[in-house]
Amino acid sequence: MLQRCIQNGDHLTGRAHHCAILKTGNCLDLFAHNVLLNLYVNGKSLTDARKVFDEMPLCKDMVSWTGMVACYAENSCFLESFQVFSDMRRIGFRPNHFTLAAVLKACVGLEAFDLAKGTQVHCHVLKLGFLEDIFITNALMDVYAKCSLIENSLTLFLGSSITNDVSWNTMIVGFVHAGDFDSALSFFKDTLECHNVQPTEVTYSSALCACASLAALDPGTQIHCLTMKTTYDKNTVVGNALIDMYAKCGSIKDARLVFNGLTKNDEVSWNAMISGYSMHGLGGEALKVFDMMQETDVRPNQMTFVGVLSACSNGGLLSKGEAYFKSMIHDHGIEPCVEHYSCMVWLLGRLGHLDRALKLIKEMPFEPSLMAWRALLGACVIHNDVEIGKLCAKHILEIDPQDESTHVLLSNMYARTRRWANVATVRRSMKTKGLNKEPGLSWIENQGTVHYFTVDDASHPDKKMIYGMLEWLNMKTRQESYSPDRNAVLRDIEDDQKERHLWVHSERLALAFGLIKTPSGSSPIRIIKNLRICADCHAVMKLISKIVKRDIIVRDMNRFHHFENGLCSCGDYW
Repeated sequence: MLQRCIQNGDHLTGRAHHCAILKTGNCLDLFAHNVLLNLYVNGKSLTDARKVFDEMPLCKDMVSWTGMVACYAENSCFLESFQVFSDMRRIGFRPNHFTLAAVLKACVGLEAFDLAKGTQVHCHVLKLGFLEDIFITNALMDVYAKCSLIENSLTLFLGSSITNDVSWNTMIVGFVHAGDFDSALSFFKDTLECHNVQPTEVTYSSALCACASLAALDPGTQIHCLTMKTTYDKNTVVGNALIDMYAKCGSIKDARLVFNGLTKNDEVSWNAMISGYSMHGLGGEALKVFDMMQETDVRPNQMTFVGVLSACSNGGLLSKGEAYFKSMIHDHGIEPCVEHYSCMVWLLGRLGHLDRALKLIKEMPFEPSLMAWRALLGACVIHNDVEIGKLCAKHILEIDPQDESTHVLLSNMYARTRRWANVATVRRSMKTKGLNKEPGLSWIENQGTVHYFTVDDASHPDKKMIYGMLEWLNMKTRQESYSPDRNAVLRDIEDDQKERHLWVHSERLALAFGLIKTPSGSSPIRIIKNLRICADCHAVMKLISKIVKRDIIVRDMNRFHHFENGLCSCGDYW
């Protein structure tokens, strides 16, 4: 009867049978005890499972020990799972592949992933000859991948005589976790050529995550086509990954089409759409989606309000931002975290309310984070408030003296106010600490190849055509009354040098390359930049979009800018 309850997943009836056994005074043998333990393990009833385990006769067998190891692992009691495994080994029991798979799951679940424990289990696997067991190998690969040792995972994968869907997915997810997105996509392509491997929702969603991180729209679109052939495009997990991919690749309209086409939108779907609109500077659309969400049975969570407050911050919507911040607390019972406060600090600071932003930081119910101080420092740079900016930098550098971005922002703030002696001091400090300013870098994809450009780059094979295009664009923009914003050059050089320096910024080189290599009237030119786009490049991009009649999409470190017919989606507020 107990086994039938386990098969049917009827744990309540199984518990009732257990009560009947106890009331009638029947004694259970080892086999019956193991069945009872299995009932509570399957029902994730940790307390009852442990009680049955402790009451078992001293001739506990491997089934008993494995059941307890698995029960703790399944209930996220990872240290306890490993402890039971250690106790089992001390009294001389030889684990089987079920035991090893369970304890490896516990190693992955441990906080910060316990590599030492995972390595110990790996040694047991080698000694006991279980390395050819695919379940064990897959579990070991997962441990090493989540401990940021993807090379070890790859060694196990390549050395395994047999692989399955889980093996391939573990490697793809591992590469994404390690930030090696190119390898993740390479492995995904290989899965398509393996006839014994069928992509799953994990395969597709991980590959799409890699595309989103690389802002690689073409591969992402190809994967979307594959999901449509296999009906995975209606899968909520894959659909959410598609929304995120299209949003981060600059195609917010396609993200919305996927969102509208899903049969079920969960909180991840709504959050992805809200944050997608926010990063594209379409705050009004983000808030409309949030209003729609509140008419469904899906409840907003912390991430929802990060997206909502970011939308308000990116659009300069102060009254709405303050109202949503209060509503989050009073109407939804969500306590603000660091991200929420940082959004509000940026919203206030970007609008010039620097004193109010500073007051909010001081009123936080926890120690102010680097994120909040950086948000206010960035606002001080924009508004040239040196005093509050210095205070922000002081707090940041007390927490992290090696924070490179703070030194750069501090230097930029002094440069904008022409305090060149202070700029020199900051740069000397960076040199003493061994810090280097991250160089401006822009890249653009063409026919499957990514082309990178730095400022004044002369290394590209097509440099003559690129600089020729820049000269033509310079002439055309001046005919449209373009006047260089020399304040955008944060260097103490002559004005004519400043003008020349502006025209060789990395995003302009990438744009010139894009105009050369793609026919007029084709799809938008998409450029990624690792830093914030400068005011002069922003003005030039608007003019060029009108001159060449091409849409230009630039994703800088903060958001997307859609340049179309002389206008930008950000409304010149970024």
